Amino acid sequence: MPESNAAVGIDLGVKHLAITSDGKFYEYPKFLRESERKLHRKQRSVSRKKKGYVRRRKAIIELTRLHEHIANQRRDYAHKVSRKLVNGYGLIAFENLNVQGMVKNYHLAKSIVDAFWNQLVRYTTCKAEEAGRRVVPVDPKNTSQLCSNSGEIVLKNSLSVYAIIVAMLRIGT
Repeated sequence: MPESNAAVGIDLGVKHLAITSDGKFYEYPKFLRESERKLHRKQRSVSRKKKGYVRRRKAIIELTRLHEHIANQRRDYAHKVSRKLVNGYGLIAFENLNVQGMVKNYHLAKSIVDAFWNQLVRYTTCKAEEAGRRVVPVDPKNTSQLCSNSGEIVLKNSLSVYAIIVAMLRIGT
């Protein structure tokens, strides 16, 4: 790939999957939320069947296929977004989020798991290594804050600034 000196910081979220410091938004597709009704029906179908019977095994296979379908959708979208990021930027800074700690909040747990942040970061890191790009984890503390007047998110300390600083520290310049 041609060299790129462009640096970007990426803010991961539940409303939008990723927001770059350039202002690009990558939508959060909500694959699990869209399939919840189907999952609920399939799960009920499995629970109604008696254990050890062929019909129960068939119902379990259908439920498994639906879970696989959702996982495949997430994987595909993560691959597409990570490819766009790696093709466009030489230095990519992600928030270093504690997802396991965040999932303990039962109000947001399903949305956080459905957002597949770790998968996106992993795929971007792998693709960046292959392309000779860099991915840097950044401490999310004080990177984005709400404006007290308008309620909009203001990037007080832009993630791209953090990315450049961290990269310079790691390189030693």
